[in-house]
Amino acid sequence: MFDRFTYKQKNYALLGVFVLLCMVSYKRSFSLTLNAQDEIAEQESQLAKTDNVQTDIESLVVQINQLNRNIGKSDIAPDKVSQEILSEISAFSSNNPVELVQLEKTHSFQTVDFDIFSNQILVEGNYNGILSLSHYMENNFEYARLTNVELFTEENHNSKSKKLYGKLLFQHYRQN
Repeated sequence: MFDRFTYKQKNYALLGVFVLLCMVSYKRSFSLTLNAQDEIAEQESQLAKTDNVQTDIESLVVQINQLNRNIGKSDIAPDKVSQEILSEISAFSSNNPVELVQLEKTHSFQTVDFDIFSNQILVEGNYNGILSLSHYMENNFEYARLTNVELFTEENHNSKSKKLYGKLLFQHYRQN
């Protein structure tokens, strides 16, 4: 049966069968093996990432605690923060030349993740007293953060005297 073909034709047929066998073997076993190796490498990289998860979680907890220290305690009601601000300023003003003039209503703003509460205080006194109050509140008050201090003067035209005022803005965050 194969006697009627030349050696050249037989070699081409043998080459064709060899190519077909290579294609079939690649499709049936080699491609599956290569896919399995890729999947194993991917899962090993995921496993290596999960080994570092515990340290990542611990560092995130440390960062969250640091942020809570920077922005104030987050589990306190806004009215309680206002009362704490008043009591701290009252205690400070008993020993220093600063007087509380006005406490504005708490302003609230909501974002997706946080409720932001702002309290604005107006104090009267001399420059050193207002400056020492702002320094004291910035460093020692832990319920909210002092975010802005604005100093201005007002002149009383009847008595021709000037008074120095300071607006202190405190912000307190609560996570939703």
